[in-house]
Amino acid sequence: MIYKYNDCTGLTSITIPEGVTSIGEETFSGCSSLTSITIPESVTSIDWHAFSGCSSLTSITIPESVTSIDWHAFSGCSSLTSIIVESGNTVYDSRNDCNAIIETATNTLIAGCQNTIIPNSVTNIGYYAFSGCSSLTSITIPESVTSIGGYAFRDCSGLTNVYCLAEDIPTTTSYVFENTKISSATLHVPAASLRKYQETAPWSGFGTIVGLTEDEIDAVEDVLAAGEDTEIARYDLQGRKIAKQKGINIIRYSDGTSKKVLVK
Repeated sequence: MIYKYNDCTGLTSITIPEGVTSIGEETFSGCSSLTSITIPESVTSIDWHAFSGCSSLTSITIPESVTSIDWHAFSGCSSLTSIIVESGNTVYDSRNDCNAIIETATNTLIAGCQNTIIPNSVTNIGYYAFSGCSSLTSITIPESVTSIGGYAFRDCSGLTNVYCLAEDIPTTTSYVFENTKISSATLHVPAASLRKYQETAPWSGFGTIVGLTEDEIDAVEDVLAAGEDTEIARYDLQGRKIAKQKGINIIRYSDGTSKKVLVK
């Protein structure tokens, strides 16, 4: 049975009935007040645009029964903070508590959210994976990623920092950052590949591109392994890199944020 919902005006939560096998195209598209959804174990497929534009949805759990998720299924779910694939699923996973949906066989991340930490084992970021994730402020793309699909970071209006750790630039399309103001964002890349990124679209469109030392890359990779944000560098007020010292220290974190700390 294919499930369709015709009127979601004012709908905040819903439990899909047992026996439903497919959540059809655009079933909950534009249901902006929907905050929670329960998907039964009978569902095997989630179709195109099924949840697109559900801007109040905060979490989603994919049952182990789901074997097909179409691209664009969760685009525009800007409030998503938790994405979990049940551990018994043989097609998809959320390895390392990454808050994302990964196609297991191809190591392709097909849907992410503002709290996603892309595991080092992911090799591809799929089409529309983060599309419409306006709450995403920082993302780290590990060295393992070799390709990024079209519109993967489309309409990510809050994105200010991208850490791309691959020395060999991932294959991308010119519209991977469509409608995202990367001209106001900072791209952090391996220092050895700085010039290549500066000369290669769409990466060259970032307003600021900075090189990461090997120590800084190691620190970011440690964060990916641990699944949490941590300090990756420390500077004085003149912008010089320092070890911890008395006075004002400017600390840069893996999520792209910085703060001044007084060390006594």
